[in-house]
Amino acid sequence: MIGRIFWNGIKAFVPIAMTISIVLWLFTSIEAFFGQYIRQHIPPEYYFEGLGIIVGVLLIFMLGLLVNAWMVRKIYQQADTIVKKIPFIKTIYNAIQDLLNFFDKSNQSAQQAVMVQTKFGKVMGFVTKDVLTTMTPALGSEDEVLVYIPLSYMVGGIATVVPRKAITPLDWSVNEAMSFILTAGMTGAKKNV
Repeated sequence: MIGRIFWNGIKAFVPIAMTISIVLWLFTSIEAFFGQYIRQHIPPEYYFEGLGIIVGVLLIFMLGLLVNAWMVRKIYQQADTIVKKIPFIKTIYNAIQDLLNFFDKSNQSAQQAVMVQTKFGKVMGFVTKDVLTTMTPALGSEDEVLVYIPLSYMVGGIATVVPRKAITPLDWSVNEAMSFILTAGMTGAKKNV
Protein backbone atom coordinates (compact mmCIF):
# COMPACT_ATOMS: atom_id res chain seq x y z
CA MET A 1 0.00 0.00 0.00
CA ILE A 2 2.75 2.49 0.95
CA GLY A 3 4.76 1.47 -2.14
CA ARG A 4 1.74 2.10 -4.37
CA ILE A 5 1.14 5.54 -2.87
CA PHE A 6 4.83 6.38 -3.32
CA TRP A 7 4.73 5.16 -6.93
CA ASN A 8 1.63 7.31 -7.64
CA GLY A 9 3.54 10.26 -6.20
CA ILE A 10 6.48 9.58 -8.53
CA LYS A 11 4.14 9.31 -11.53
CA ALA A 12 2.62 12.68 -10.62
CA PHE A 13 5.92 14.41 -9.72
CA VAL A 14 8.37 13.29 -12.42
CA PRO A 15 6.48 14.57 -15.52
CA ILE A 16 5.85 17.93 -13.84
CA ALA A 17 9.43 18.23 -12.57
CA MET A 18 10.95 17.26 -15.93
CA THR A 19 8.67 19.62 -17.86
CA ILE A 20 9.55 22.50 -15.52
CA SER A 21 13.26 21.61 -15.76
CA ILE A 22 13.22 21.58 -19.57
CA VAL A 23 11.29 24.86 -19.76
CA LEU A 24 13.65 26.49 -17.23
CA TRP A 25 16.67 25.19 -19.14
CA LEU A 26 15.24 26.59 -22.38
CA PHE A 27 14.52 30.01 -20.84
CA THR A 28 17.92 30.09 -19.10
CA SER A 29 19.64 29.25 -22.39
CA ILE A 30 17.73 31.96 -24.26
CA GLU A 31 18.48 34.46 -21.48
CA ALA A 32 22.20 33.59 -21.47
CA PHE A 33 22.49 33.71 -25.26
CA PHE A 34 20.70 37.02 -25.85
CA GLY A 35 21.61 38.54 -22.48
CA GLN A 36 25.34 38.53 -23.21
CA TYR A 37 24.79 40.67 -26.33
CA ILE A 38 22.31 42.99 -24.65
CA ARG A 39 24.74 43.69 -21.76
CA GLN A 40 27.38 44.76 -24.29
CA HIS A 41 25.08 47.40 -25.77
CA ILE A 42 23.08 48.90 -22.91
CA PRO A 43 24.13 50.38 -19.55
CA PRO A 44 24.03 47.88 -16.64
CA GLU A 45 21.32 49.82 -14.79
CA TYR A 46 18.84 49.19 -17.65
CA TYR A 47 19.45 45.44 -17.81
CA PHE A 48 17.24 43.08 -15.79
CA GLU A 49 16.90 39.29 -15.66
CA GLY A 50 14.44 38.19 -18.30
CA LEU A 51 15.33 40.92 -20.80
CA GLY A 52 17.20 38.33 -22.87
CA ILE A 53 14.09 36.14 -23.02
CA ILE A 54 11.90 39.09 -24.04
CA VAL A 55 14.35 40.18 -26.74
CA GLY A 56 14.82 36.57 -27.91
CA VAL A 57 11.08 35.94 -28.26
CA LEU A 58 10.61 39.27 -30.07
CA LEU A 59 13.50 38.56 -32.46
CA ILE A 60 12.20 35.07 -33.24
CA PHE A 61 8.71 36.50 -33.87
CA MET A 62 10.14 39.26 -36.10
CA LEU A 63 12.20 36.68 -38.00
CA GLY A 64 8.99 34.71 -38.57
CA LEU A 65 7.34 37.84 -39.96
CA LEU A 66 10.32 38.63 -42.17
CA VAL A 67 10.52 35.12 -43.61
CA ASN A 68 6.98 35.66 -44.92
CA ALA A 69 8.15 38.73 -46.90
CA TRP A 70 9.01 37.88 -50.53
CA MET A 71 12.51 39.44 -50.60
CA VAL A 72 13.57 37.98 -47.24
CA ARG A 73 12.12 34.59 -48.20
CA LYS A 74 14.33 34.56 -51.31
CA ILE A 75 17.42 35.49 -49.26
CA TYR A 76 16.51 32.82 -46.67
CA GLN A 77 16.10 30.19 -49.40
CA GLN A 78 19.52 31.06 -50.86
CA ALA A 79 21.17 30.93 -47.42
CA ASP A 80 19.36 27.65 -46.74
CA THR A 81 20.72 26.20 -49.99
CA ILE A 82 24.27 27.28 -49.10
CA VAL A 83 24.10 25.81 -45.57
CA LYS A 84 22.78 22.53 -46.99
CA LYS A 85 25.98 22.19 -49.05
CA ILE A 86 28.47 22.55 -46.17
CA PRO A 87 29.81 19.14 -45.06
CA PHE A 88 28.95 18.09 -41.48
CA ILE A 89 26.92 21.30 -40.89
CA LYS A 90 24.33 20.18 -43.45
CA THR A 91 23.80 16.91 -41.56
CA ILE A 92 22.99 18.69 -38.29
CA TYR A 93 21.01 21.48 -40.00
CA ASN A 94 18.89 19.07 -42.09
CA ALA A 95 18.15 16.83 -39.10
CA ILE A 96 16.97 19.75 -36.97
CA GLN A 97 14.95 21.21 -39.84
CA ASP A 98 13.31 17.84 -40.58
CA LEU A 99 12.43 17.36 -36.92
CA LEU A 100 10.83 20.80 -36.70
CA ASN A 101 8.97 20.24 -39.99
CA PHE A 102 7.67 16.93 -38.66
CA PHE A 103 5.87 18.70 -35.81
CA ASP A 104 4.77 21.71 -37.90
CA LYS A 105 0.97 21.56 -37.97
CA SER A 106 0.81 23.54 -41.21
CA ASN A 107 3.04 20.91 -42.83
CA GLN A 108 1.21 17.80 -41.64
CA SER A 109 -1.05 17.34 -44.64
CA ALA A 110 1.18 14.56 -45.96
CA GLN A 111 1.87 13.21 -42.47
CA GLN A 112 -0.77 10.70 -41.56
CA ALA A 113 -0.66 8.28 -38.66
CA VAL A 114 -1.06 4.78 -40.08
CA MET A 115 -0.84 1.11 -39.22
CA VAL A 116 1.49 -0.80 -41.54
CA GLN A 117 0.85 -4.48 -42.14
CA THR A 118 4.16 -6.40 -42.10
CA LYS A 119 4.93 -10.11 -42.01
CA PHE A 120 5.63 -9.68 -38.27
CA GLY A 121 2.31 -7.96 -37.55
CA LYS A 122 1.09 -4.39 -37.53
CA VAL A 123 3.42 -1.46 -36.86
CA MET A 124 2.38 2.15 -36.21
CA GLY A 125 4.08 4.88 -38.21
CA PHE A 126 3.61 8.05 -40.24
CA VAL A 127 3.28 8.56 -43.97
CA THR A 128 5.87 11.26 -44.60
CA LYS A 129 5.87 11.22 -48.38
CA ASP A 130 2.84 10.22 -50.39
CA VAL A 131 4.19 10.48 -53.94
CA LEU A 132 7.77 9.24 -54.03
CA THR A 133 8.26 9.74 -57.76
CA THR A 134 8.41 13.52 -57.21
CA MET A 135 11.70 12.98 -55.36
CA THR A 136 13.24 10.30 -57.56
CA PRO A 137 11.67 7.32 -59.33
CA ALA A 138 14.26 5.04 -57.69
CA LEU A 139 12.53 5.47 -54.30
CA GLY A 140 9.28 3.91 -55.37
CA SER A 141 6.25 3.94 -57.59
CA GLU A 142 2.85 5.64 -57.44
CA ASP A 143 1.58 2.61 -55.53
CA GLU A 144 4.08 3.06 -52.70
CA VAL A 145 4.48 5.53 -49.83
CA LEU A 146 7.31 6.43 -47.48
CA VAL A 147 6.48 5.58 -43.87
CA TYR A 148 8.54 6.67 -40.86
CA ILE A 149 8.37 4.21 -37.97
CA PRO A 150 9.69 5.79 -34.75
CA LEU A 151 11.21 3.57 -32.09
CA SER A 152 9.81 3.55 -28.55
CA TYR A 153 11.68 5.28 -25.70
CA MET A 154 14.38 6.71 -27.95
CA VAL A 155 15.03 9.21 -30.67
CA GLY A 156 15.35 7.31 -33.89
CA GLY A 157 13.34 5.26 -36.26
CA ILE A 158 13.14 3.60 -39.63
CA ALA A 159 12.03 5.13 -42.91
CA THR A 160 10.65 2.44 -45.18
CA VAL A 161 8.87 2.32 -48.51
CA VAL A 162 5.72 0.20 -48.35
CA PRO A 163 2.89 -0.59 -50.74
CA ARG A 164 -0.02 1.82 -50.34
CA LYS A 165 -2.35 -1.16 -49.81
CA ALA A 166 -0.30 -2.23 -46.73
CA ILE A 167 -1.27 0.86 -44.73
CA THR A 168 -4.44 1.65 -42.82
CA PRO A 169 -4.93 5.33 -41.90
CA LEU A 170 -5.64 6.07 -38.23
CA ASP A 171 -7.94 8.78 -36.93
CA TRP A 172 -5.15 10.13 -34.70
CA SER A 173 -3.22 13.38 -34.85
CA VAL A 174 0.53 13.12 -35.38
CA ASN A 175 1.10 14.24 -31.77
CA GLU A 176 -1.29 11.62 -30.33
CA ALA A 177 0.30 8.83 -32.36
CA MET A 178 3.86 9.99 -31.58
CA SER A 179 3.11 10.11 -27.86
CA PHE A 180 1.61 6.61 -28.04
CA ILE A 181 4.61 5.20 -29.95
CA LEU A 182 7.36 6.88 -27.94
CA THR A 183 5.94 5.54 -24.68
CA ALA A 184 5.37 2.07 -26.17
CA GLY A 185 1.63 2.46 -25.68
CA MET A 186 1.96 3.26 -21.97
CA THR A 187 0.03 6.51 -22.45
CA GLY A 188 -2.98 4.47 -23.49
CA ALA A 189 -5.00 4.71 -26.67
CA LYS A 190 -7.12 7.82 -27.03
CA LYS A 191 -9.06 6.31 -29.91
CA ASN A 192 -9.56 2.84 -31.27
CA VAL A 193 -6.60 1.54 -33.28
